[in-house]
Amino acid sequence: MSVAGHISLRGVAVHNLKSIDVDIPYRKLVVLCGLSGSGKSSLALDTLYAEGQRRYIESFSAYTRQFLDRLEKPEAERIDGIPPAIAVTGGGSSRSSRATVGTATEVADYLRLLFAKIGKVVCRSCGHAVERDSPQSVAAMLTNLPAGTRYMVAFSINGDASLAAAAATLREEGFVRAIIGQRVVNLDEAAGTQYPVSGKLPLSFGRGAGSEGEGDQSDVMGQARKPDVQAASYTNDAPPPYVVVDRLTAGSATEQRVRDSLETAFGKGLGKCFTFVEKGGGERGAAAAIDGRVWRRLAFSNTLACADCGIEYIPPEPRLFSFNSPLGACPNCEGIGSIIDVILGRRRSYRPCPACRGTRLRPEALDARIGDRNIAQIAAMQIGEAAEFFRCLDLSAPQRRIGHMMLEQVQRRLEYLASVGLGYLALDRTIRTLSSGEARRVALTSALGSSLVNMLYVLDEPSIGLHPCDVNRLVESIQKLRDRANTVVVVEHEEAIIRAADQVIEIGPGAGERGGRIVFQGTPAEMEASPDSLTGDYLAGRRGNVCTSTRRQPNRGWIRLAGARGNNLKNVTVEFPLGVLCLVTGVSGAGKSTLVEETLYPALCRRLRKEAPGPLECDDVFGDGQIDDVIMVDQSPIGRSPRSNPVTYLKVFSEIRHVFAETLEARTRNYGTSHFSFNVDGGRCSACQGVGYIQIDMQFLADVFMKCSQCRGTRYRDEILDVTYRGRNIAEVLEMTIREAFTFFRGKSKVQARLKRLIDVGLDYVRLGQPGNTLSGGEAQRLKLAGYMSAAKRGRCLFILDEPTTGLHFSDTVQLLDCFDALLAVGHSLIVVEHNLQMMKAADYIIDLGPEAADQGGQVVAQGTPEMVARSETSVTARFLRKVLGDGGLNIEH
Repeated sequence: MSVAGHISLRGVAVHNLKSIDVDIPYRKLVVLCGLSGSGKSSLALDTLYAEGQRRYIESFSAYTRQFLDRLEKPEAERIDGIPPAIAVTGGGSSRSSRATVGTATEVADYLRLLFAKIGKVVCRSCGHAVERDSPQSVAAMLTNLPAGTRYMVAFSINGDASLAAAAATLREEGFVRAIIGQRVVNLDEAAGTQYPVSGKLPLSFGRGAGSEGEGDQSDVMGQARKPDVQAASYTNDAPPPYVVVDRLTAGSATEQRVRDSLETAFGKGLGKCFTFVEKGGGERGAAAAIDGRVWRRLAFSNTLACADCGIEYIPPEPRLFSFNSPLGACPNCEGIGSIIDVILGRRRSYRPCPACRGTRLRPEALDARIGDRNIAQIAAMQIGEAAEFFRCLDLSAPQRRIGHMMLEQVQRRLEYLASVGLGYLALDRTIRTLSSGEARRVALTSALGSSLVNMLYVLDEPSIGLHPCDVNRLVESIQKLRDRANTVVVVEHEEAIIRAADQVIEIGPGAGERGGRIVFQGTPAEMEASPDSLTGDYLAGRRGNVCTSTRRQPNRGWIRLAGARGNNLKNVTVEFPLGVLCLVTGVSGAGKSTLVEETLYPALCRRLRKEAPGPLECDDVFGDGQIDDVIMVDQSPIGRSPRSNPVTYLKVFSEIRHVFAETLEARTRNYGTSHFSFNVDGGRCSACQGVGYIQIDMQFLADVFMKCSQCRGTRYRDEILDVTYRGRNIAEVLEMTIREAFTFFRGKSKVQARLKRLIDVGLDYVRLGQPGNTLSGGEAQRLKLAGYMSAAKRGRCLFILDEPTTGLHFSDTVQLLDCFDALLAVGHSLIVVEHNLQMMKAADYIIDLGPEAADQGGQVVAQGTPEMVARSETSVTARFLRKVLGDGGLNIEH
């Protein structure tokens, strides 16, 4: 790939793109911007990423390639010079209790490999290292004994048979001596002795300082051992008899003789071998008195077992360290780490699993160590601590050589997480407990923390959910990705990321069918000067100003939440003004969602007798008598199935189907409204059951969704498609944008009234039949808001919204503010959790949490008008707010 080259796209007509031609330079950070629905994602994801991935798959096996003819190529005349592509999209954070920071960033995967490859098993009883022994490894250990030290190599007689029964065979095989009890005896003598021998015998596993009472000991490898806690004791229980293979002296025996003796002992002992070393001071093993002298019995095994303690261990393998694998998961909680205790106010209460104490793993998985930590202890560390642990990790040369790649990947990801301000999270923290901003940065880790080069990275709005201070850290990470010789294409509305781009491409000029053209391509500075760029107008301050004198006064009542102390909240009491646009701001992880969504909203629901989960811990909420209802408008999907779409959600599809059922063609064929539904039998395609596509299992790859060959993606049978209204059939109507449909259904007031609400919240570019599971979180939220508005609720409602500006261009945000104005004008109230500076500038009242995230957050650091908050010295938000209020910044039309 030439450094001076570029990706060349000609005649791209994917979705609403108007056969555009564009060149994207290699190894640059290129930002695509424009109105929501203008065609940014069509170019970035549905063209660049789709084609890059399709060509990459061509290098795969024949099994995979058999599907390539069925994969749709992006509609374009020519695409040249495209590298292998990786896309990082929003996707939404997993709500599963099994998804953790470690699993989402792949750190857990690399840790499992690392522990399987270089982890050292430590006996949970005696604390000694447990390794598979071999004649070679034992011989190497014995050579380290002080010269002149005497030792015996032996194996034990197993089973219930007496030594007398085996003595004859052993003599024939050349063995002469045996250790029985406290004596070394000749096998001829043993032949007449029945085992066990009566009388007091030394305890086989008596570990201790020996009869001489030494303090701290070192084993024969020179490694430090814990002080012995028990001297050699005696018991009536006899140890097994041992057959002596050889008696040797360190420094005198040849290496070959030692190895031969050990091989014989391992062979005859069925994988186990023993040495009795003359006690010379501090060797590991069990003390044994033989013929009046103290020896140390050292046990060895070619299986992973502590021969001294008799405990066998599972050989380390990656599955053993995974709580998502039956091999590694705690059998009591099945890898969840907690169990349901009781149900309190419909909120599930959990407590740590008593078997694994919340580690999620079976005990055997915790026996392996790297350094002095097991995998659960590392996962429980904060990311900053874990990064420091691996930086200072002292490994042997073989360990470092074997684990080099895995260590590098772990360290890269930990360093990325720390660099974007997430050093306070633990690797075993579940994703569902993170804020949206935290979850977003975690999701980006696999891409931004990798070491790939010469790739095409396509990032879809990576700044979603991030506070401005976190965005600056994100920009640095994206630039590092580019600096590793990658081409980075980012779909983005955030000003800081647009200004950091090497090149900006704006698509527009409008949304839907009014978009799909290249409006501008050049540097950010050139964009500011361009008269054709709508984005440039906002960056340069040519678009309007917020009139601060028109801010609504907080004099229409208050909601008071007292003693909120859920998660990281520090027993805070907060007063929320009614009848105004009130924003709750603060860095990601400061406690905004905990305060508003998990405490205030359910507490109000309980007072208003609405169904909701129980609130997190707080004293009480006051002022609920001033509102008639409280409505949470979050970013959860409107449906998990592609059958859910905007028109079904707003209940306008039934009206549209009624319009088709009233046509002359439909009445002639006796078609009712159900025939125009893709959710029931009658008119829908029988091959795809009205879905419009067929799911193909790609086994080792993500499933592929292909257009149904029978209905060609229309969802309906051909005879249903023959029925038209104003020249369009039902499938063609579902392909219309909201704005197109609003005009098309002129005269149909019920249809138009509901579609108008979608236009009011800035969703005029969305297609009527767009599957609900393909809508972004922000689009789903605005769709819900339109649903509430179309329901024509009366009275005083408190609307609670979570980052409604997600995915919005500056101009779209102005339209959303107009929608908020309409709600406030009729007596409703708004509490909005938000990071967007444009929204902050237009707010009437701001409550800022912080000062930092997690344990360093959870307090109200500033509150009042934007100007009052901007004067705060302790607020991180104030730093950025001062800029947009003071020097023009984004001069927002409102």
